[in-house]
Amino acid sequence: VDIRMNIFLRKVRVALTPRDWPLRTRLASGARVSGRNRAGYGGRGVYVFGDALEPEFEHLEKFLGHGEVFVDIGGNTGIYTIKAAQYFRKHGGGNVVTYEPLPEMLMNLQQNLQANEFSNVRLRCFCLGDENGTADLWLNFRRPASSSLVHRDDAATSFSTLVFALDVVWPLEKLERLDYVKMDVEGAEARVLAGGAETLKRYRPIVQLETGHVDPRLDLPGYLAWQAPGGPNKVCIPEESAKNEIARGLGWQKVKS
Repeated sequence: VDIRMNIFLRKVRVALTPRDWPLRTRLASGARVSGRNRAGYGGRGVYVFGDALEPEFEHLEKFLGHGEVFVDIGGNTGIYTIKAAQYFRKHGGGNVVTYEPLPEMLMNLQQNLQANEFSNVRLRCFCLGDENGTADLWLNFRRPASSSLVHRDDAATSFSTLVFALDVVWPLEKLERLDYVKMDVEGAEARVLAGGAETLKRYRPIVQLETGHVDPRLDLPGYLAWQAPGGPNKVCIPEESAKNEIARGLGWQKVKS
């Protein structure tokens, strides 16, 4: 009852707060997140639900380890980036690399990193895809969270952005491992995976995909895919990884990878 009341009161606060004002949230780990009070700007959901926003977000730390590398493709305000960075800071090491092509959201994300005094996050302001060059980034539905290389809204505007394959840019980071890739690219998942095929094959990271726009034919050979009841993502874990037992222990269900 207390949780439901807290959620209700926070929804009331969202309704009464001006749309251009920030909503500030403190996660269970103590890290802070701030985002504008507008749909698709990354502030509302985490403000209302906190760590329970998504099962995958709530339990993220269970799948991380000391000294690992977390990649956030489509960072938005950076809730996953911030949670992973806080875990690595508390547990003695690890790095986060975040790709966010929208300058407005990148600025918000940078402000969040500064507020938490993180020094273990690298921000990259371009898109990942299956080839290198320029492309249109579409501002679908006027929501940053719906922006994509895929045009999904007839009224969407766009701007030119740079696109690189993960296989090309990852060696430039000079990191010797890659352990977890969270991807939220609104329908461009197949392109990102194609451009990172060699990197994924070499490092065998966990790959988290939002299910709403993922082509059901998309396949990750040698992976087991898990989905939490009611969760918006599927978490693909290499078949040989002991972390499959974590997903099983949480009661997540196997789905097509």
